[in-house]
Amino acid sequence: MNAAVVAVVVHAIALAGATPEARQVYGITWASPAVEVAPCALSIVLPASEAERCASWTRRESSGPAFHPGLGVVVVGGSDKRLRCKDARDGHTLWEHKTPGAVLAQPVIVDDGAYVGTDDARVLRVDVASGTERWVAAVDAEVTEPVVIHDDVVYVVTGNDSTYALSRLTGEALWVSKHALPRGITLRGQGRPLVLDVDEPDGLSRRLYVGHASGRLSVLDRRDGAVIQELDLSRGDTFGDLDADPIYHPAAGGRVIVASQTRGIIAIDPKTNLEQWTTREAGIMRLANGGAPMMVAAGAGKVLGLDAVTGAIRWRFTFEKGAPTRIVVRGGRVHVGSDRGALYILDLFSGRPLQYAGSGNGVAADLDLWHDMLFYTSTSGTVTALSSAWPGRIFQSGKNDRARWP
Repeated sequence: MNAAVVAVVVHAIALAGATPEARQVYGITWASPAVEVAPCALSIVLPASEAERCASWTRRESSGPAFHPGLGVVVVGGSDKRLRCKDARDGHTLWEHKTPGAVLAQPVIVDDGAYVGTDDARVLRVDVASGTERWVAAVDAEVTEPVVIHDDVVYVVTGNDSTYALSRLTGEALWVSKHALPRGITLRGQGRPLVLDVDEPDGLSRRLYVGHASGRLSVLDRRDGAVIQELDLSRGDTFGDLDADPIYHPAAGGRVIVASQTRGIIAIDPKTNLEQWTTREAGIMRLANGGAPMMVAAGAGKVLGLDAVTGAIRWRFTFEKGAPTRIVVRGGRVHVGSDRGALYILDLFSGRPLQYAGSGNGVAADLDLWHDMLFYTSTSGTVTALSSAWPGRIFQSGKNDRARWP
């Protein structure tokens, strides 16, 4: 029995388990390796070998799959320095492209291009249809989070806490804003920047909100990277890192919402940059807009539903262990994975668990959800496709007999 078949069988068991109150929302359609390596006996005592295509037993794949609805394909990176394109119908590989370093974050797809960062300080644009590399740009440190693309500009945050604006068409650096890293240890990493336009008396202010490991929030001018304002949201706390992606919520006239590891969740009026409310909940590393009036936050072992107008916690869901992936809210459901647990599907308004899914290896990579289809990558390196419109029948017996949608 090959690895993909094992993943399908184990996943099917997990889909049926969960808790007494959980019901099945998604059925599995296929599972396929995201990286073409596997743990070897010698890697228990020796370093993993790329030449031998031998992975570490403790590897943690974190590059989530990205779906292209026009082409019907999924693009995913891996620690084996490869970017792969898979047919979304059955998971077989259409092309692979060797990258200069490991791909640690989910690719971002816009039109015909897939944009990824690598752990050797590079950003690439690769054609989704062919796997042809269009450009590669150098930055000052590793890229561990997905890029943000807006108006033909690629915004990249690096491990040095620098923010780059690159041309989407050529990869040329338009500007760079550098922010000093704090001395000593930080808790996690970087969040994705928030693109936001704010109406002001003298015109539209085109802004980029960037959270830092220092606990400060930079408000940058998107035209040139100039600092409009810098807010000390951690109030000088050593571990007040702003690791969550800042989000915008239209509640109460519009709020920028951020999370400090120590101070909690903070709502800011973008017109004045003044704090509107604070919810004292430490350890939050993920935020998501849940629609009026909900928002969702997550940290190690917990997911919270909050009122975006007041910051009041409406519900709390806890899981045994692990750090959360980015949160996807769709169709009244919350989708979030744990890197040491499962993929959790919760009711948006009550936090009630609807389904637990996964092979038991954990999910560290961001999810992609399109209509009734959900794609995710496990920490062990398997891409799995689920569908809420799929009856759950599995067709897979070998390499040449792949799982297929009828």
